[in-house]
Amino acid sequence: MLRLLCLLLCWLPCALGAQDALRVAVLHPLLGELAQRLGGEEVQVLPLYSGAGDLHDFAPGTAELAAAAQAPLLLACGKGLEPYLEDLRRSLPETTRIVELGATLPDVCLPGTTVADPHWWNSPAQVRRAARVMLGELCRQRPERAAAFTERFRALSTELDALHREAALRLAAIPPEQRVLVTGHAAFCHWCADFGFRPVAVYGVAHESEGDAASLAALLAELRRAGARCLFTEAYEEDRGMVALAQQLGAGTQALIADGISPEHPGYADIFRRNVQAVCDGLADGKEGAQP
Repeated sequence: MLRLLCLLLCWLPCALGAQDALRVAVLHPLLGELAQRLGGEEVQVLPLYSGAGDLHDFAPGTAELAAAAQAPLLLACGKGLEPYLEDLRRSLPETTRIVELGATLPDVCLPGTTVADPHWWNSPAQVRRAARVMLGELCRQRPERAAAFTERFRALSTELDALHREAALRLAAIPPEQRVLVTGHAAFCHWCADFGFRPVAVYGVAHESEGDAASLAALLAELRRAGARCLFTEAYEEDRGMVALAQQLGAGTQALIADGISPEHPGYADIFRRNVQAVCDGLADGKEGAQP
């Protein structure tokens, strides 16, 4: 009996702690990862998007709305990635605070346009800025835990800064004239801005915005002039158009994880490193830059 009582006394604080955890609904797995890193056991993440299907086509249904209604805080990527946000706002209780993290970040637009690339997570610097905003929101919800949240943010910031430096060292092997990143849709403008690459998108921001024959012919001529030696397709998706374009150019292909979601690489750092490796494999001459 005494042993059972001791076990109950040990379990009770954990159970009460889980019940008291701050519920945070998220519209992207990366936001859930960041919230968990900063919040630890004080946060319970409610993922509204599972990662299945195209992120650009997702819209929350009845089950997602029910989950979101339980959370005082809902985190969105912003920058137009979730066009359903206003409808979502009207469907949720007024007590649910919706925060678009991307709205607080500097825009990086497609070259020659005013269209902002919403895929800010492909830049560790932008992720660090978003994490700082998230820190403020967690502290707003649980001010008594601000010191713990802040300590975790500092550790995360150190990791993100190191990730950026590591990438810069590895990408140093790619000559300036070969720093042309040709992708299917425009998901790497933030990444290109960080590391000195020129982004070229065949389809635009989303997959459905495919160019017509004349536009593709002009693109083909532009890529020949630029000396593009590798085209970067979307991981986990078949893109015969990009493969055919690469064949016409005599270029290679590599796959990138554009939307920050991968069943094989569940963590942000793993996805980011995989993308850097793919770019080095496709564009670097000989050995890569210095390893960290």
